[in-house]
Amino acid sequence: MDREIRKLNDTLVNIFNTVMKMEEEAIQNASYDDISITEVHTLEAIGTGRARTMTHVANILGIKVSTLTTAIGRLVKKGYVRRFRDETDRRMVKISLTERGTEVVREHEAFHESMIKEALSRIPDDGIDQFVESISNINDFLVMRSSTAYAGEREFKLAPLHLAGNELPVPIVQAGMSIGVAGSRLASAVAREGGLGLIGTSEIGWRAENYERDPLSANLKAIEEEVARARKAVEDDGGKGLIGAAVMWTHKDAGKYVKAAVKGGAQVIVTSAGLPKDLPAYCSDRKIALLPTISSRRAAAAITKTWTQKYNRTPDGFIFQGPLAAGLLGFKESELEKACVDRYKIIAEVKAELGKLENCPLIVGGGIACREDAEKVYDYGADGIMMGTRFVATEECDASEHYKELYLNCTENDVTIIRSPMKTSVRVMKNSFADSLAATGSEDYDIIEAVRRAACGDYDNGLIFCGVSADKVNSIVTVRDVFREFTT
Repeated sequence: MDREIRKLNDTLVNIFNTVMKMEEEAIQNASYDDISITEVHTLEAIGTGRARTMTHVANILGIKVSTLTTAIGRLVKKGYVRRFRDETDRRMVKISLTERGTEVVREHEAFHESMIKEALSRIPDDGIDQFVESISNINDFLVMRSSTAYAGEREFKLAPLHLAGNELPVPIVQAGMSIGVAGSRLASAVAREGGLGLIGTSEIGWRAENYERDPLSANLKAIEEEVARARKAVEDDGGKGLIGAAVMWTHKDAGKYVKAAVKGGAQVIVTSAGLPKDLPAYCSDRKIALLPTISSRRAAAAITKTWTQKYNRTPDGFIFQGPLAAGLLGFKESELEKACVDRYKIIAEVKAELGKLENCPLIVGGGIACREDAEKVYDYGADGIMMGTRFVATEECDASEHYKELYLNCTENDVTIIRSPMKTSVRVMKNSFADSLAATGSEDYDIIEAVRRAACGDYDNGLIFCGVSADKVNSIVTVRDVFREFTT
């Protein structure tokens, strides 16, 4: 076995060095002797399409903007790059390739295509798929290793996070559970302990007198008031944590919800259910942290790319809601089992993607019920944790005592998976309604109304979101008790 390991190591090192040498020679042979291969890769990051911002290109390359600025200066002088200010926003500097720069990129792409085709021609047709899969597996390992090499060596400690214009003393986030569960009482209790308390905004105005007549007005008013109430409670008690709002992005009024939360004084906006590609359009204040919830590296990359191109801004952090979480999951039923197996791999991949950004922490949620669970996700790159189920079973939770008792009585067999109207999976407690949905696989129902029925006390015909570890909840404690478990 040692012989095979040495041979593989030598082969990988030789491939890397040989390809780098061949790239240099190919560029020089094409009469571009004034440019290095590193500069060619910079041109590739700029791309042959529309102009990109400096921040966007720096993110792709995984370097600081200041470092890129120096490199771009040289490429501009050599005639490969054009640098200019955006006509619609003079503060924004954009870069694009000149005709000469485009020629270099196309020459380089042709070199790679030719090299790969020639290499694959030496492999039998029936072995190509296995070869590609093996190479992909090695790449997956390297992605994880690049993320966990430093994380695995650090002692577990919930260190403060810098989120936009605010510091989060204790990186524990309380999930923004909607409709009577996560209101100002719970959120302020979490923030008093130094964490991030989130107000669940979906149909938050359901108790208002005008809700049936004008639900939007009732919801917007309730969002603003609940956020303001939570902020005041934290400030009155001298709390150092933050108050935010959780917005389901697929909701037709999501943008209005964000504006209402900002008006109420939200310090953080967290989105879920969908890619919030236009979120910065509804919150231009850069002192307010914007944290999209994602379930894959690809989602993080897509959001970052769009924001840097359209708004010259990157997310202030990401929340990874894994396959073990409660409620809406970012996985289809066919993907869920594999996602559960690959959970830590996905966390590492997301962390590696975020490593391309400056100060972009990763908060991991789903399946975290105890300190050991938190330590495990930290080993794979988490900078903070998010919990929902644990905070439902607290004295300060805004839900009714009867609702909380459902969690105390929940066993492992009481949790099931159903399909959502958004075509993804939902983890809920079993009851007559959930059982019928699970049996038929139906997606034709109003998920918000189903959650509201449960909040109103119709526990058999509503939906009760819960995480995979709901069976581990065995007592009602205080929010402070939860924090002590993870911080002492």
